[in-house]
Amino acid sequence: MTPRQSSSVADRLTLVRWKESGHVLSAASQALGYRPSWGRKWWRRYRAGGEAALLPVRPPAPGPLATFAPTVRQAVLAYRRTHPRAGARRARLSLEDDPTLQGLPLPSARTLHRAWVAAGLVPPRLPRDAPPPTAVPVLPPGDPHAVWELDHQDGLRLAGLGAPVVLQGVRAPAAGLIVGATLFPGPHGAHAVPVDDVLDALRQHLATWGRPLVLSVDRDVQFFGQPQRQFPSRLELFCAGLGIALVPIRLAHPTDHGAIERQHRTLDGVLLGPTWADLADAQAALDAQVVALNTRFPSRARGCGGQPPLRVYPTATYSGRPYDPAREWAGFDMRAVDRVLAGWEWHRLVGQHTGQISFGNRNVGVGLAWAGQPVTLRFDPNDRQVVVYAPGHDVGTVGPEIKRFPCPAFDKATILGHSRVAPRPAAEGGTTR
Repeated sequence: MTPRQSSSVADRLTLVRWKESGHVLSAASQALGYRPSWGRKWWRRYRAGGEAALLPVRPPAPGPLATFAPTVRQAVLAYRRTHPRAGARRARLSLEDDPTLQGLPLPSARTLHRAWVAAGLVPPRLPRDAPPPTAVPVLPPGDPHAVWELDHQDGLRLAGLGAPVVLQGVRAPAAGLIVGATLFPGPHGAHAVPVDDVLDALRQHLATWGRPLVLSVDRDVQFFGQPQRQFPSRLELFCAGLGIALVPIRLAHPTDHGAIERQHRTLDGVLLGPTWADLADAQAALDAQVVALNTRFPSRARGCGGQPPLRVYPTATYSGRPYDPAREWAGFDMRAVDRVLAGWEWHRLVGQHTGQISFGNRNVGVGLAWAGQPVTLRFDPNDRQVVVYAPGHDVGTVGPEIKRFPCPAFDKATILGHSRVAPRPAAEGGTTR
């Protein structure tokens, strides 16, 4: 048989499948009508770049400067190499003053930037990572626990305690009810409070009052991650698994949390002034004050009419939506977590020299075949793995799959963490802190 000189993508895929099923590479190549060297070449490319590396190489595009004179093209690229930190608009002005380019059409600043990107002088700008839109459930009228507000107040200096503390408050605004207030050591601010402690404080409130439908938070790093929203927060995935919608307030609208901000001020009146023996001493006084405010103190909250919240809303002692810390692990809904993750789309630039990307605080190898190129990542709920795709030709599309990998940050054990309130079952490696 005369070996064939060219091959189709289907033949290359068949070779890969045969090799993965245990066939000898040279025999598989000859069975398809090719030399053994052909099989070795495409197997190497597949291992370096996945299925996307089996596709034919697209012919190079003409480039942004194709319609301009060679002198202009050379000057545009030479300017960037000489001034690597100058922007395109400044380059445009400098080119206008270049006597060798007088009378020649010059590209716009936008075209200059595109030309630099095409020449590898400027890294391409990645699209922003796209989290899914927040799904807000329909709230039943008259439900005092439909919405809770969660907020942090840091920098509190209590007499007798050497370092500042952080106050975590939770409020049910529909009933003017203080769900709870927890003090944490906070020498470095609220953003440094361990997430396990934040979740444990919330677990205690859930065990006492039941679950809300919505947890309203500001855009603090502890609640929603970094401002760029490049990764889902643990609180976000924790709430999804418990059937609670985590909803951020509007940007630049702190008054959306006016009620809980006033709650902080009310509780500050208890904390600031006395000298405390330790943090537990201050927490005990805070707990007693919360009970008094809910049951005895006349409330100015809307709807309370100057009466204590639990006197006006006697059924607000329980939301009707149970939460049992002992059953948290068994009842945690990973399918709901997967639905949230499946709505995300991430974008990364493969390292020029390493062939790696950073995802979930880990370095993931994509392959040197993709060095310096952008890739798109999505979560596949079928096998709970993150899929890396080559870029698509149109906005919102992806190219062929490059590889898959598991992300430990999306595992149930990572999301739930180590809890004193809801210890993990021993069969799952559970320990108490």
